[in-house]
Amino acid sequence: MKRFAAVFMAAAVLFTDPALAGDGSYFEDPEAAGGYLAGVIEYIDKNYVGNDIDNDKLVAAAVSAMASSLDNYSQFYTDEEYNNFLQTVENEVYATGFAFSVTEDYPMITDIMPQSPAQINGLLAGDKITVINGSSTLYKTYDEVAEMLTNVSEPKYELSVLRNNKIYEYSFDLESVKVRTVFYSEMDDLITVDMADEWDEIGYIQITAISTGTAAEFEDALQWAKKKGMSKIILDLRGNSGGLVDEAVEICKKIVPEGRIMYTQDKTGNIDEIFSSLKRKPFDQIAVLTNSMTASAAEIIASAIKESEAGFVVGQKTFGKGVVQTVASLPNLGMLKLTTMEYFTRNGNTINGKGVSPDIEVNTMYTVTENDTLESEKIRDVFRYLGYKVNTFSDVKRSLATFQTKAGLTATVELDSETVNSLNLALYARQVEHDDVLETAYNELMKLLKQ
Repeated sequence: MKRFAAVFMAAAVLFTDPALAGDGSYFEDPEAAGGYLAGVIEYIDKNYVGNDIDNDKLVAAAVSAMASSLDNYSQFYTDEEYNNFLQTVENEVYATGFAFSVTEDYPMITDIMPQSPAQINGLLAGDKITVINGSSTLYKTYDEVAEMLTNVSEPKYELSVLRNNKIYEYSFDLESVKVRTVFYSEMDDLITVDMADEWDEIGYIQITAISTGTAAEFEDALQWAKKKGMSKIILDLRGNSGGLVDEAVEICKKIVPEGRIMYTQDKTGNIDEIFSSLKRKPFDQIAVLTNSMTASAAEIIASAIKESEAGFVVGQKTFGKGVVQTVASLPNLGMLKLTTMEYFTRNGNTINGKGVSPDIEVNTMYTVTENDTLESEKIRDVFRYLGYKVNTFSDVKRSLATFQTKAGLTATVELDSETVNSLNLALYARQVEHDDVLETAYNELMKLLKQ
C-alpha cells in the first residue's frame, strides 16, 4: 500500500510543481511548458507497464496533438504522411496501366494499356489479382481495390496474379500521371436554354482544384477562349477547396487588371502585398460561380475578380478560409504544417470566417423537413423553385395541395412525412436537371452582350 501511495504522490508532485505555475497561466513561456512535458515523458518512461517506451512516438504524438488543437488547418505529418500529402497537392497519381472489374472472389484485369508498365512487365487481360503490395484482394469491392492501387507511398507495385490456376509474381515501377484541374467547353455543350446568336462569345472554364501546374493549364484554357473569339467567360469554382496560393496568384495575374490582388499579414504585423501588372483584360466580363465549398486559394481568385470589377460572383457565399499555412521540417520527426498568415482581399477585406458574398445569390440547395412551416419564407422559396406562384399564404396552401395531388398523395395541405419525402425528391430532380447557377450566369452575360 505504501508503494502505491508513493507513486501517486510522485504524480501529484509532477503535475503541481509550483515552479511551473504562474498567475493566470500554468506555463507562461515555451521553456516552462517544454520542461513540464519532459517531466511527463520521464514519468511515463519510469512507470508505464506495457510495451517498451518509444520516445520518438511520444514526442510525435504530442506535436500532433498540439497542432490539431490550434485550428482545422494546422497538422503534423510523419515523413510518409507528408509524401502522400504532397501527392494530393501536386495532383499526381500512379497509373496502374490496366483496367479491372470485380468478380466473385478476386478482381480481374480486363484491359491493358499499350506501352504501360503493366504491359511491359507481362500482365495479361484475364489475370486475377490476388495480392497488392502484400495485402489480399479477396472479396474486396471495386473502390477498395482502386484505393489499394492508387494510395501507395512509393511508385512501385508488387502484385500476385492467378493465371491458369498458377500464381505469378510481378514487381515493377509505376508511372506518375498528372490529374487535370482545368476543363473548358462551349456553352451549347452544357445547358439547354435557348441559344441566341451571340452565345458563342461566352465560354466556360472550370477549375476543380489549385495544385502544381494549374496556372499553366488555365493559360491553355485562356488561349482556347481567345482563338474562339470569346469576349466573356464563366469561371466555375464551385466545389474547389483551394490548394496552392502561388498558383492562384498566377491565375489572377492573367485575368485581374493591374493593382493589388491580395496581401498577407503575419503574427508580427508584417504585410506582403501581391500585385497584378495586367494592362488589358482578356475578357470584358467574367462570371464566377461559387458555393459553400469554394475555399482558400479559390476564394482569392473569386475576390480578386469581384473587387477589381473584372467580373461578378454568382451562386452562394464561399467557405471562408482566409489563412495560409507554411510547412516546417522537424528533424528526425516529420513535418509541421502551421497557420502562419492571414490573407486579405484587394480592397483589404478579410475572408476568414466570412467568405466571399455573391453579387447574384442563387441558392438551389433546398431541402424540406417536417419541422418547416407553411408560413416560412423557405417554403415559399421551395415552391417558387419548383415553378409555383406563391405571392400569398393562400397561394402556398393551394400550391401544396396541387403538388400533393400530382404526387399521388392525399391533399392534406400539411407537411407530413410522405409529402416531405416527395418534395425532397422533386427538389433533387430539379437540381440535377437544371444547373440554375450556371444558367443565371449565362443569362446575365447575355444581357451584357445585348447592351
